[in-house]
Amino acid sequence: MLKPYLLSALTTGVLTMALMACQPSTTTPEVVPPATEDPVPTPGEEDTGGDRSAYSEIPVPEGAVGADPTEVALATFGSTEPGEGNFEEEAELVEQTDEQALVILTQTGLADDSVNGMRYYLEFVPEGDQWRLDWAGRQVRCQVDRGSQEWTTDLCS
Repeated sequence: MLKPYLLSALTTGVLTMALMACQPSTTTPEVVPPATEDPVPTPGEEDTGGDRSAYSEIPVPEGAVGADPTEVALATFGSTEPGEGNFEEEAELVEQTDEQALVILTQTGLADDSVNGMRYYLEFVPEGDQWRLDWAGRQVRCQVDRGSQEWTTDLCS
């Protein structure tokens, strides 16, 4: 009398084990598509500026002339006071040929309610044995919750 029940239970057990063996034992990893936007650059890996069209043109002060374009950039748009907190300033000579020099001056950690950083795109042309600032543009990066966290020409709020 127990034999029909035992045979039925064994059959059910064998079928269950067979079905479980057909199932994958590990989960398939989720495929994540590559990001469509560039990640936020970390210090030292930051985008160095782009081109003139990405900046708001600003007036070029008279007398912005000197032997070294980087020094002229710092003398013209650099901070004249010691920085507070996490203020950083970097002037980078991005390109220099016989006809032109390009400097990117970046200031971050500004002590401002809405603007966290400013970036200047500065084009120099030779004038005798000196370099004269010929064109200047500016971008800003806003404080958190005050506007764009990317370099932009948009105003911060």
